[in-house]
Amino acid sequence: MFLARSAKGQGLAPRPDNQVAFARIGLLAGRTGTALGPSGYVEINPIRWVGFCAIVSRSNATSDPDGGRARDWDFSTGACVTAHAPQIKGFLISPFLQMEYLNNHERFAMAEADGIIYRDSDDRLRRQWTVGTSVDRAIVRNGPRWAIRLGKNFGRGPASSEAGGLYFVGGLIIPLDHPKMLGRSLGMFRNSNPRDLSASAGHP
Repeated sequence: MFLARSAKGQGLAPRPDNQVAFARIGLLAGRTGTALGPSGYVEINPIRWVGFCAIVSRSNATSDPDGGRARDWDFSTGACVTAHAPQIKGFLISPFLQMEYLNNHERFAMAEADGIIYRDSDDRLRRQWTVGTSVDRAIVRNGPRWAIRLGKNFGRGPASSEAGGLYFVGGLIIPLDHPKMLGRSLGMFRNSNPRDLSASAGHP
């Protein structure tokens, strides 16, 4: 199906402006779990207004409790379902529900007279739910899109209890339907100034 849509039309005609790409990838960074870190996802939209995605993320933080050094990090994988509303002035608003399996780790280091003592702990795998909304807009037509995803984590563990369970990431979403058109848009992105990019995204 992906190949069929990618090759539709010998001239690779652009999709309608209010139609979401069949396949997209996201490269993001922000707070997904215990702290800040990178994340990514692959999104498939088999019908016009509904999509499914696979997610992977990692976050880490350090602190200095009781004269030592503590490092916390987590790794999570999961999936989501999202709905795409019609675009408004180029902005695509997409509520989402995602479920992730989150694993937390901690290493505590304390300097003693005879050297540094390390203590490691591994939290059990936890299931976490996130409810939120993403907003994205094309930087150039048929090319990369600025994106933010904002939501709240639910479940047990620090990802839900700390910072009010905030889930907030931002970065780029890249449509994969038309590789040739994506290549042209990347060239425009590299060679144009910000005013030209804004005009290209808003006025096809």
